Amino acid sequence: MSKNKLSRFSLKRNNVKTFLFFLVFTSILWLFIQFSKNYTEEVEVDIQYINLPKDRILHEGSDQALKLTLNGNGFRLINHTWSKPKLQLDISKAIETSENEYYFYVNKADQSLKEKLNFKGRILSSEKDTLRIKLDVNLEKKIPVKVSKELQYAAGYGSDKGVVLMPDSVKINGPKNTIDTISYVTTEDLKLEGLNTDYKTTLAIKTDSLPSRVVVIPDEVEASIGVSKFTEGSQEIPITLMNVPEGKEIKIFPKEVKVVYRVGLDKYNEISLRDFKVLADYNKVSADSPFLILELVDMPESIHDVRLQDKQVQFVILN
Repeated sequence: MSKNKLSRFSLKRNNVKTFLFFLVFTSILWLFIQFSKNYTEEVEVDIQYINLPKDRILHEGSDQALKLTLNGNGFRLINHTWSKPKLQLDISKAIETSENEYYFYVNKADQSLKEKLNFKGRILSSEKDTLRIKLDVNLEKKIPVKVSKELQYAAGYGSDKGVVLMPDSVKINGPKNTIDTISYVTTEDLKLEGLNTDYKTTLAIKTDSLPSRVVVIPDEVEASIGVSKFTEGSQEIPITLMNVPEGKEIKIFPKEVKVVYRVGLDKYNEISLRDFKVLADYNKVSADSPFLILELVDMPESIHDVRLQDKQVQFVILN
């Protein structure tokens, strides 16, 4: 490149730098002038009440926001217009009107109000001259956790206890009239397919359906599933007749019924017919029906998918 071309290129580059410098400088100067001017803005302030009694909680109908009209230069207003300011009020310094009801006076000329807002301009007006507060009883109770699950075990596998939660209950706290209506909470969905080995995970408690002021502790639980090989078992169980009228003799056919179930291989030999009880209740017979309905009323906790091979038996009245 020739010297003349290099000279012209350097001159153009210097001109661009000079232009950019003055552009940035004038922009900053313009912003400084604009922010130095006085403005009047209406802002919404979040109210935060502190030092509430330990057994009380803020009622949702309490005043929790306040609109103020502020006047000041842009530098003073910028923090109060770009983000919602917060005003902390000590409930122990409020005026108590009745049990669990309080109020604060809002004095726009009060210097302490500006100090709490960290605002050095002027407060021209306030939407309210009084902030009213009501407190609810803060109740805590322990409730069970239910797991929302869809489990599919691999062929030949199963679980004695299914999903075990740790802990199996949680504490909730919030307004008494709300807490009294909640009897349990559920976990997020647990969906598993082809399960053939032990499984462990962490499940969050569903809180989206709970009222906003209800707190759940802890907000997650550990879920575990002990998986083992399963096999099918069966037992011939004698049928027990009940509520036979005095003076009547009834015969049933057959006298035993087969119970079929799935059980873990490690528990297979522990199951016996003494663990089962099958009833035929004469009081539940339908008019003119020759059959009695069978009910399985006792069985071991370790078996699954239990079914009676026959759900009814024939009977005859001998006298």
